[in-house]
Amino acid sequence: MEAARIDVVQMFDLDLSRKGRMPDPRTLLEPSESPAYKRSIDSFEWLFEPQTTSGNTLSRSIDPTRRFLSREVNCPYSPPRYDRFALEGNPSDPGDRGGVITLSPSLLAGTLYMWKSYLDGGDALAIKHSLSVDIPEFFLRQLAPIFEYISEGLMMYPFLGLRYASADLAHVLREEGVFLGRLISGGLNHESDETMRSYVSQNVSLRNYEGLFLQSSKAIGVYTCGAERTPAADLDLYEKTLFRAVQVCEMGLLEQRMLRTFKTKSDNNAKKVRLLPRPILVERRREELLVLEYEMMRSLPFRTRESIPLIRKAQEAFQIPSFLQDAKDSYNFLESRYQNTKTTALALLAVATYILDKLNVWAKVGKLLGIS
Repeated sequence: MEAARIDVVQMFDLDLSRKGRMPDPRTLLEPSESPAYKRSIDSFEWLFEPQTTSGNTLSRSIDPTRRFLSREVNCPYSPPRYDRFALEGNPSDPGDRGGVITLSPSLLAGTLYMWKSYLDGGDALAIKHSLSVDIPEFFLRQLAPIFEYISEGLMMYPFLGLRYASADLAHVLREEGVFLGRLISGGLNHESDETMRSYVSQNVSLRNYEGLFLQSSKAIGVYTCGAERTPAADLDLYEKTLFRAVQVCEMGLLEQRMLRTFKTKSDNNAKKVRLLPRPILVERRREELLVLEYEMMRSLPFRTRESIPLIRKAQEAFQIPSFLQDAKDSYNFLESRYQNTKTTALALLAVATYILDKLNVWAKVGKLLGIS
C-alpha cells in the first residue's frame, strides 16, 4: 500500500541572541504570501488563541469585553510574544509550497519551516534520505535582513505527512506498521519488525483519520481519506490537520530553543558575576526563566480540547521537562555564584570600613565636610 500523497515540512530552530534584542521584525522582513503561511493561519486556532487587544474608546464603551486581533504584529495567529512572516516558494519547483518564519525579538528565538508536496506519492523513505540539512539558497536570500541577529540554528527537523486513499486508519497502521516505523527511524539500524511497529504504536492524535508520531528529532503524520463528504473538503481538512501537527512540532522546537538560549546566557553570566556582583543581571535572568516556564510552557493560550494533550505529549517527546531542569540548574548556579560574590564583597567592604575607622579616616572626612 503506497501513499497517494506525501508532504514534507523541513523545520529549523534559530537562536537570535547574536546582537541582543532584535528590532521589530516588520522593519526587517518584507510582507508576502505563501500556501504554507496560509495553512499556518488556517490551523492555528485549532491549538491556540490568536494575539488580541482591546478596542478603541468607542468600542469599549459599547462592549468592554470584546477583543480584536492585534495590530502590533504582522500575524496575530502566532504564539504569544512571537510574530510570523511568509516566505515565498521557489517558482522553478512546482512542489514548493513556500515557508514560514516565526520570530520573537524579546525571547531571542525562532523557527523556520518549508513545505514541499509530492502529489503523486513516491518512495517516502528515499524522499526523507534526500532531504538536505541546510536551508536552501532561495529561502536564505529572503532571510538576509536578519542574518546579523542569528547566532546558530539546530539541525533540520523533518516532518513527513503521508496521505493514503484508504478510509481506515487502523488498517493502514497494521499493514504499513513496519514501513512507517522504518520511515520514522530512518531505516538505517536494521531493527526487527517488532521494533519498527513499536515506533508507530503511540499515536498522540485524537482524530480517527490521523496518526501522529513524534520523536525529538523527527515526526510523521499518517492520514486517511473520506472524513469529509467531498474530495475538496477532505483535502482541505488534510492540509489543515497537517499544519496543526506541524505547529505542535514547532512549539516543541521553540521551547527547546528558548531553554537552550537561556541556559547559554546563564552560563555566560555566571562568569561575569565571579568577581563582581551584578544584581540587575541576575534579576533579569530570573524574570526570563519565569516567563519561559509559566507563560511559554505551562500556561499557553490553549483554545481547543485536543490542544492541551497534544502539546503536553509533544513536550514529553521533545524532552522539554529535561531542558527546563537544565535551564533551572544553570540559573541556580548563577544565583549561587552571585550570592557568594555578594557575600564576599560585603565582607571585604566591612573589613575595609573597619580599618578606615581605626585609622580615623572617617573622622577626618567628617571634619572636611563640616560634620561634627
